[in-house]
Amino acid sequence: HEHAHDHSKEKEEDDIPAWKKKAMDADPTACPFGGSWNTEASVDATASTTDDDLPPMYSGDGSSDDFEKATEAKMAGSDLKSSGNYAAAIEKYTEAILLAEPSALLLANRAHCLFRLDRHAAAIRDCDAALERNPDSAKALRIRGECHVKTGRYQKALGDLSAAQSIDFDEEAARMLKETTAKCREMDAEKVKAKNEEEDRLRKRAEEIKKAQEEARREAEEEERERSSAAGAAGMGGMPGMGGMPGMGGMPGMGGTPGMGGGMPGMGGGMEGMMAGLMSDPEIAAGMQNPKVMKAFQDLMSGPGGPMGAMSNPAKLQEMMSDPEVGPFMQKLMGKVMGGGGMGGMGGMPGMGGMGGMGGGFGGDMDDMPDLDDDEMPDLVD
Repeated sequence: HEHAHDHSKEKEEDDIPAWKKKAMDADPTACPFGGSWNTEASVDATASTTDDDLPPMYSGDGSSDDFEKATEAKMAGSDLKSSGNYAAAIEKYTEAILLAEPSALLLANRAHCLFRLDRHAAAIRDCDAALERNPDSAKALRIRGECHVKTGRYQKALGDLSAAQSIDFDEEAARMLKETTAKCREMDAEKVKAKNEEEDRLRKRAEEIKKAQEEARREAEEEERERSSAAGAAGMGGMPGMGGMPGMGGMPGMGGTPGMGGGMPGMGGGMEGMMAGLMSDPEIAAGMQNPKVMKAFQDLMSGPGGPMGAMSNPAKLQEMMSDPEVGPFMQKLMGKVMGGGGMGGMGGMPGMGGMGGMGGGFGGDMDDMPDLDDDEMPDLVD
């Protein structure tokens, strides 16, 4: 009997955690939680939600089970649990579990003591083992649900507590289920809010990206238009050659002054040919490097009728010709356009001396021309 007692004592010492053995060896009479080392009355300060110090589980095959001793240990554990000595109760329940294959209720009772000591991971493991043996164990479901509440796993707690209440109603579990349900609703609302905020953030970001892309596209289009405009100014596409202006017939009443001969010859080869010819002249090319000259040239070419249109606007032509930078260039340019050096004089209008440079001007005054009476006017109609 003494040998068996020593064997049991050695087994109990093997079940003592390493930290506890070290403390007991240092001071066999001192217990950090009150009472004695075998009957700690408070929470294990080393316990945590990870709970590496899990109590041992049954690992036998049933051949050496001692149900009588297991029952005695189980009863002792129940008495200790009822008195609130959960640490000692855990030791007795563990002894019973190791002596014979445990029932779901025994595992749930040890889980309850572990829960009371905030050893939630160990309690959940015992509940899982109990539910493997009896899926309808309301006690195991309730204790596991309470552990989930304590560790912030509210969705899991809601499932366990709801299932436990559907099997066996419990007032304390009902209160905890109500609180858990409210917490889950609050968390769901927060999730919805967070989701909406994230969607708003992504939508605003997408709008910003779209706006930036549109601005970049507009800038690119504007740059392309500017490049096209600059390229057009540097080398304008060919305009069809302007046909020669027909000669003006004699003005009646002025003695049949013969009209101006066949007009200006058409600009052969179009604007393209003319531009090629102009730009081949070193002086013209050098003058085009002057921004002011370039601006005047663009105004001349883009105006109504091109260079010929400028001939019909003496004021504009005089303004350009009077500019010390633009005048010499325009003189050279018009000479090239007209096919000779310098600007040809405009044909003499009646009463005005012809401008030098063009033959066939109407030289002389109108006083030199005889007046014709109506009777002397020839009848041009047959």
